[in-house]
Parts: sequence; structure tokens; C-alpha cells
Amino acid sequence: MTTRMQGDVSITTIPGIRGHQLDPSQTPEYSPSIRGNGISCKTIFDCTVPWALKSHFERAPFADVDPRPFAPEYFARLEKNQGSAK
Repeated sequence: MTTRMQGDVSITTIPGIRGHQLDPSQTPEYSPSIRGNGISCKTIFDCTVPWALKSHFERAPFADVDPRPFAPEYFARLEKNQGSAK
């Protein structure tokens, strides 16, 4: 967000829409702008590159990562299940 948006241009708020009932900040006691429990203000952050400026940006390269060391039991089960499906 730091390098892809301007707060005065790239933020849109949508007040008065249904949110999550368990969020304690969505009650009239929290803010007088809230009409009822579960009503919230959603925020949209547009961090996309403007199409006209696309050539000024370079996509970051991503390294290939092997996820198996992070969840060996999961991948062992997955490989076993795939083997039995053949």
C-alpha cells in the first residue's frame, strides 16, 4: 500500500452496510454514526497500477518455494491419496 496508493485518491468508504455481528466496534454505543448492531463502514483500498502508467512499474519476481517442509504430514497424506486415486 505504501507504494501503490494515495490516500486522497485511492480510498473509497461505503458506510452503513452489514458487517460481522461479533465485531464490538459495530454498535451504536461505539459510534453515533452506526444505526444498529452489525452495521459498519467498509473501506476499499485501490492499490492497482493505473493502466496508463503500467510501463513505469515492474512486477516483483517470486522465488519458487517447496511447501512440503512446512506441512510434511499434509503432503504425505495428499501424495498417498493421489496415489490411490490412480
